[in-house]
Amino acid sequence: MNVSIITARAGSKSILDKNVYEVAGAPLVSYPIQASLNAQLVNRVYISTDGEAIAGVGRRMGCDIIWRPEELRGDHVNHGDVIKHAVETVDSREPGLENVVLLIGNTVMVDGQLIDQALDILRRRTDVDSVMTVWQAADDHPLRALEIVDGWVRPYGGVDREVSTERQSYPKAYYYDQGVWAFRKECVQRHDGPSPWWWMGKCCFPIVRNWVTGRDIHTLLDVSIAEWWVANYPQVKDL
Repeated sequence: MNVSIITARAGSKSILDKNVYEVAGAPLVSYPIQASLNAQLVNRVYISTDGEAIAGVGRRMGCDIIWRPEELRGDHVNHGDVIKHAVETVDSREPGLENVVLLIGNTVMVDGQLIDQALDILRRRTDVDSVMTVWQAADDHPLRALEIVDGWVRPYGGVDREVSTERQSYPKAYYYDQGVWAFRKECVQRHDGPSPWWWMGKCCFPIVRNWVTGRDIHTLLDVSIAEWWVANYPQVKDL
């Protein structure tokens, strides 16, 4: 059995009530819910939340609700602990649970086809612990990272190295794109995934998407980008 779990907390500071903020006429959290409902390989959809408005959207769309305990509420909770709690809760309710798709509640850039692709990899590849969507770094390559020390811009980490301005010469680097995590349920007990995503297991298979996809929402600029995405990729909107 495969389930989708969407993590969406209340109390956003960047945009008030972000996870229920209307994007292209629908609450933001409804997009990952609908993507999960559209996935043929997902048997049930859950939401882990501490917000009644978020839970209300989930109930209307047929989701089961996982209420976070007090110690997993607030701004400074480790997301991995929230995920572990949610997986363990689902496992206690669903004796046949095998795999989990984990989606973030504030992105529109996922769809059922992408979720099914990740779950199909887990189904076919017994050597794979998990699947993560990523994109290849470009201008944001880690070799270009900077920090500010005593008011001055310096190479990140204090490493003074010669770096070409030609980014095509850099070794390839990848970032999780805020899209899909899919993993076998036992991974949350092992704490051996690629840091900081310790719940993903040792053998994490990449699905590489175009730069930059999968971004979540923190600002009104991100809302505009999300609305453009919905307008141009209609498969994400079936609401």
